[in-house]
Amino acid sequence: MSSRNALVRRTSGSLGRGATAAAPPPGREPGWWTPSPERARTLLLVAARPTICALAATVLLVLVVMLTTGTDLTSAPAAVGATWLAAHQIPLTVGRTTLGLLPLVPTAALVWLAARECARAVPNRPQPIDLAWLAGAVLAGPLLMTAVCLAVTGDAAGVTPLEPPGPISAFGWVIVLYLGAAAAGIVSRAWPEVCALLPVQIPGWAVLGARAARRTVLRMLGCATLATVISLFAHLSRFETTYQQAHNVTDVLGTSLLALLYLPNVVIAAAGLLSGAAVQFGTGSAGLFGVEGASLPAVPALIPVPEGPASAWWPALLLVPLAVGVLGGVELGRTSDDRPGAPWATLTSAGLSTLAFLVLTVLASGQLGAVGWVGTDLLMLVPLMVTWFGFGGFVGMVFARRFLAPAAPVEDDDYYDEYDEDDDYYYDDEDDEDPDDDYDDEDTYDDTDTGVEVDAELVEDIDDDVEVSIAAPGSTTEPTEEIVDAEVVEADLPEGDTTTGR
Repeated sequence: MSSRNALVRRTSGSLGRGATAAAPPPGREPGWWTPSPERARTLLLVAARPTICALAATVLLVLVVMLTTGTDLTSAPAAVGATWLAAHQIPLTVGRTTLGLLPLVPTAALVWLAARECARAVPNRPQPIDLAWLAGAVLAGPLLMTAVCLAVTGDAAGVTPLEPPGPISAFGWVIVLYLGAAAAGIVSRAWPEVCALLPVQIPGWAVLGARAARRTVLRMLGCATLATVISLFAHLSRFETTYQQAHNVTDVLGTSLLALLYLPNVVIAAAGLLSGAAVQFGTGSAGLFGVEGASLPAVPALIPVPEGPASAWWPALLLVPLAVGVLGGVELGRTSDDRPGAPWATLTSAGLSTLAFLVLTVLASGQLGAVGWVGTDLLMLVPLMVTWFGFGGFVGMVFARRFLAPAAPVEDDDYYDEYDEDDDYYYDDEDDEDPDDDYDDEDTYDDTDTGVEVDAELVEDIDDDVEVSIAAPGSTTEPTEEIVDAEVVEADLPEGDTTTGR
């Protein structure tokens, strides 16, 4: 038994399921020198928002300090300019005193804010010109504000003892800091796309070594923070000396806030000290093998500095960087293809970890007035950290290769988790696809045999400019264009099956 279905017809001009509207004629794409309105809005936000937020925080901080200390507000512009320059690690000269040892907390906050803003503005499929525009936007706001601050401090040099720094030094620090922020933001958002833009392919062991170096640096900083806290509690008797110059609650709060701002500098110096390098304070120094006398300013940030003479157990602290290196080597031995004859990922991790600490140490060091140069000895730091991280990592890698099972590969999604929900800058037309487009491809339909035989005949009838019509049996409507005369024949049913198959 068979039944005749309705005749279904669709003309080429209809918009049924599986058909999409004709795309509008493409417009002329603006060149790289002419940003589109959407791109211009994005770049403006990237350039302005971090600078405005930093400037607002600087002005608020300066006003609070000047009002609480009773300082005349006529010097507020010069104070704001000097604070902006100090937050970017630009050395300041007050009279004959040079202050190059500046706190890292404001610098870290500014770099993080710029990196986050840049990461949110990275398109889904970035091109080299997009990245260049982003880098330029990240630099534009801070460079403009730095130029204004240099002009303000120079104008106030006649009434204040503050001398403006050199423009090369000022702009150089700003360019280095914000280029690093732009690179961090772009890589954290589009690492695979950035690798695809490079002229050479980055080997897998280099990527694994870089990830291991990041974990090594964080572990070493964590150990240095713990050592700093322990040393602080061990020298609580110095608190009375450091707060002798504080005459009221405002002085106490200001001194404590200054110590907190310098805390990252102290932690980085402690990491160098744990590796065996000496921390220099002008003519004196402090290390695991000895402490030479030095006149230190009585500030809370220097309370954890060890006093002499050196104890016999202090060299045992060298096991800390060695253990950190071994742990990193164990991880690489389980996740990479490193072997004793080719420890490339392990050596990459050791080199990048040492480079990271070298950069951090340079940022955390500087001239401190009459005390002199304060910071970790770089000539000792580099070979010692390469030794601990490299040798310890090699030992851990060999141990893991021989005695531990390989770890299951895990995809690293750290680059995308933070910014996926906040990516509200770029809009990709290619991603906005019609959900009905999935039906355009005939392969998306299920071709499973249903047991229904279709007997169809195509009947052509030329009739242009006719709307879609559905002709039911017995309808007098005039047929249009293409008519599919289809007959559905039901398959033979097995015995005992009462279903119709429909």
